[in-house]
Amino acid sequence: MLSDRTLTKLQGIRQCSINGYKARNLFQIALNAPDLWQEAYSKLANNEGATTTGSDGLTIDGYSDERASNLRELLREDRYIPTPARRVYIPKSNGKLRPLGLPNPNDKQVQEVWHMILEAIYEPVFSTHSHGYRPNRSCHTALSEIKHTWTGVRWFIEFDIEGYFDNIDHEILMGILEKKIDDAKFLAVIRKMLKAGYMENWQYHKTHSGTPQGGIISPLLANIYLHELDRYVETLRQSFTQGKERAAHNPYAAMAQRKARLHRRIEASTDAEERTALIVEKKDVHRQLLEMPSNDMHDPNYRRLLYCRYADDFVLGIMSPKVEAEAIYKEIQTFLQETLKLNISVAKSGLKHNTETIRFLGYDITITNSTKTVKCKVYGQHTKKRSMTGTVTLFVPPAKMQAFAERCQYGNWHTMDAMHKAFLMNASDAEIALHYTAEMRGIAQYYSLAANFSSALGRLRILGIRSCLKTLAAKHQKSVQQIATMLNRGEYLAVEHTGKDGKRKQYKLFRLKDVKRVTATHSRSDSPPPLRIYTVRSELNARLEANSCEYCGKEGGYYEVHHVRKLADIKGKEPWERLMIARKRKTLVLCITCHDLLHAGKLPDRRKDCHRVESRVR
Repeated sequence: MLSDRTLTKLQGIRQCSINGYKARNLFQIALNAPDLWQEAYSKLANNEGATTTGSDGLTIDGYSDERASNLRELLREDRYIPTPARRVYIPKSNGKLRPLGLPNPNDKQVQEVWHMILEAIYEPVFSTHSHGYRPNRSCHTALSEIKHTWTGVRWFIEFDIEGYFDNIDHEILMGILEKKIDDAKFLAVIRKMLKAGYMENWQYHKTHSGTPQGGIISPLLANIYLHELDRYVETLRQSFTQGKERAAHNPYAAMAQRKARLHRRIEASTDAEERTALIVEKKDVHRQLLEMPSNDMHDPNYRRLLYCRYADDFVLGIMSPKVEAEAIYKEIQTFLQETLKLNISVAKSGLKHNTETIRFLGYDITITNSTKTVKCKVYGQHTKKRSMTGTVTLFVPPAKMQAFAERCQYGNWHTMDAMHKAFLMNASDAEIALHYTAEMRGIAQYYSLAANFSSALGRLRILGIRSCLKTLAAKHQKSVQQIATMLNRGEYLAVEHTGKDGKRKQYKLFRLKDVKRVTATHSRSDSPPPLRIYTVRSELNARLEANSCEYCGKEGGYYEVHHVRKLADIKGKEPWERLMIARKRKTLVLCITCHDLLHAGKLPDRRKDCHRVESRVR
């Protein structure tokens, strides 16, 4: 938890940025706030990749306040040099490999502290149309913005930046940072991070451009770089926008007046035959009204430019003639090439009419113009209206479902012949059920905004459930029908498992109805962002501040934190392992003596004997 003094400093930085002034003394703020470093450590310790090693073999295991203090001293004396990141490769959805840099824990902590300060500067001024790597924003907020605000778009502009993270120009980035920051020492550390390089196959490689993917500060720096694009598009939008609203469609207005006159005549008529004829004529007029737009969709005095960005993926929606849309495309392309030194993929970028489909963040986005009518009530009268005119609709791409089924080894997508997963044969029934449920729930939750959610995900669920049943059948040497009968609970299928406490628990197989399809609403970024994200007391920090060894009970002195990747990695044979398992914690605060003995494999069974054993070992 950050102190009131540090929170006040961060609040001052935010307000300074909002008011358009440069932030100063950031380096001193970082060095004179130990609680910032504790907050950074607590974030790293809770991360799944906390125990990964850097290129020097150092891990977060053994962390202590002294380690953070030493880092601050190195920074103060200008002796801090980031270690080259260890490069690994992770598979992408298209089958290719993505390079990933893994910094050592010391560099991660420095990056996290710098990240918190940079976030205080830039988060209040970032565009509301930027959604990637930001607090309280996600792919769903980006897609919801398009769905709810892009009605009536005539042209889509797609952009694909070639190798964005690898091609960020360091000098341009530093120039952008200097617009908001007046602190040479603070910026010098960022420059060192960018120039740290990476190790691959025991060879050192320099980095002349780009931000290292895998670094904690990299996503924020990438957003800062494209913030210039956001500002440029905003200037284009302001100059491009014309008209408060579309002009009325004259044929529609004339037809509406005719309908109103017929309604008055019907109300005033006393002749039954005349009244019947007028009603028939009114219905015919109303039917014609439903087939034409109320506004002029080609109003020459109405222009709109819409924009949405998630990291380096961004699209624009334009309401204008094609010539003007093409001009906007070329202007943005020129800005990316000349100002930001970024190239776009011509094959993946371009202009599309609203009758075509675009792919954004894994969704297919289309503009729907339907003549279908729905019943409604207007001014107390029952009537009909068109259901969708120029409405943005999100769909699940069938290719995505097929690729997911093949990647998860569910079986043949076309014939729906399921296959079992051999690597799950030794897992328990509950683990098998949880494995399939987690896979299907993850992709179903992501595509919960889609209009064809049930039809697209229903097919995937059927194949996934069949694969799950086949895996259980292969494990128990039974038929799929026998397994299905055994798991049948009426409305759902479930695996029963007896826990250590002797209680039986059910693990339901995945159902689409279990997904909460609550539409994410697009909200403006807080200005300034809420401070509560830094005011929650970390349980791990509280244990460190207790100044006591959690194994031997010694108070006072120096303490280090022992980390394990996950509790499943420890078998419970040693007393310290049983202690971590009992507490359900992946960390253990130890005095230096206990920690050294633990790694030496000589930590005694009786906690009170650890110091006596230490003297005997020495």
